[in-house]
Amino acid sequence: MNKEQVKHIKQFENIIHGIDLVFFLIYVGLFAYLFGFIQVPTTPPEVETIYQYVIFGMNINTPILNTWMSYLAIFIIVTFPLLFINFRKTQNREYYEYNRWVAGNLFAGGIISLLVLNPISAVLKIYLSRRILLESEKYGFKKAATLLGQGFVNLFKKKPADPDEVEGELKEVIKKQVMRTFIRVFFSYFFLSVVALLIFIPFYWMILTALKTYYESNLTNTPRFFIALSEMQWMNFKYVVTEIDFGIYIRNTLTVGLWATAGTLVTTVLAAFAFARLEFKGRDTIFSVLLMTMMIPGELYILTNYLTVSQAGIGWIGGPTGTNQYYLAMIVPFLTSVFYIFFLRQTFKQIPDTLYKAAKVDGSSDLKYLARVMIPIAGPTIFTITILNVIGSWNAFIWPRLITSVGDVNEGRGYWLISAALRDADFTTGGTNPRVMFNLQIAASAIVTIPLIIVFLLLRKYIMSGVGRSGTKG
Repeated sequence: MNKEQVKHIKQFENIIHGIDLVFFLIYVGLFAYLFGFIQVPTTPPEVETIYQYVIFGMNINTPILNTWMSYLAIFIIVTFPLLFINFRKTQNREYYEYNRWVAGNLFAGGIISLLVLNPISAVLKIYLSRRILLESEKYGFKKAATLLGQGFVNLFKKKPADPDEVEGELKEVIKKQVMRTFIRVFFSYFFLSVVALLIFIPFYWMILTALKTYYESNLTNTPRFFIALSEMQWMNFKYVVTEIDFGIYIRNTLTVGLWATAGTLVTTVLAAFAFARLEFKGRDTIFSVLLMTMMIPGELYILTNYLTVSQAGIGWIGGPTGTNQYYLAMIVPFLTSVFYIFFLRQTFKQIPDTLYKAAKVDGSSDLKYLARVMIPIAGPTIFTITILNVIGSWNAFIWPRLITSVGDVNEGRGYWLISAALRDADFTTGGTNPRVMFNLQIAASAIVTIPLIIVFLLLRKYIMSGVGRSGTKG
């Protein structure tokens, strides 16, 4: 298969990816549309509540709506990772890698597309699979394999030994090598599968519990590990988002996380550049002192930070209602990080000094050199710092909880971050004897956890490359 043919095939694959993306967006849109129809009671129900809906001109009830949404959720879970993985493979695959293995993967992808009700993509993938198979066979893959096999056999014909004996010994050696390889690969994948299953089970149980009724989630004698699609209570998630105001808490978390991350990047890049490249008196001493502060537990800073934001002429919290600056109090104290400065400085130190000296000879300023040379080279590390800082802000609990508990309680509640809301929100039944609604609490936990899992799975390559670069010299 020549490069021109591969170019046309890649264009065809990109068209397929575009169709998959369109169907993925349709699935997401339909799921969100149906999610908006869900009715939730003012008090959390202990058993499934049946409602009647009119959707697309049809009269349906809650179990049917749950079934539709469950199918769409499955389609989304299957389509998105496959779309992401297949797109990256298409971009990175070389022209000589198109063979019957790629054709088989495309055929399997076509079957999956058919199962998720994407017939257009299914037909195109099966057609492209057949085209790759025919062209790869036509343009010499089989012939090349035959020639390689003949050349391999000819190597042994040069030995002064009986051909039948050599062939028998060769077959025995190959058989042993194949068996050893099979055993090694089998047990490696078996071990990895067991570990992956152990990691997957808690997440599966979390999602399953979040989709159960209160009564079902409290069964201890005969808990079910599988439930029907019609029994999945998507109402739990809507109740958490609307009735317990988790939408507001997610907005607060994103606001604090984005501003804190932006500020941290600015201070980290400038400080790391100063400690890595600029020569000034006391540089190493100051950096050593900063490193020593990393040995102090972060909880010990809470008292001094609290006095700073509540008194010291600032008074961001603890004042009259409406004058508290909760966002500033949660963002400003964490606009810098000694660990991230050290992390990025190690990457900057790997960049040769000759580049900096050459830039100075050319009349480049420090900031210009930083922006055009050092930041692009250290891009993976900066990207890693960004991700880790966003995750840290998303999971922050002690400081945001302390800040929002000062002053007017109701006002502070409106500034809760997602972690504080998960801890202090009311997940109980009504009445004189309230009981904890574990299904709602787990649904809220899923809302907090799933975005972090998605971010890590999508960006794990950049996180690992950034960590690796920061610890590699040269």
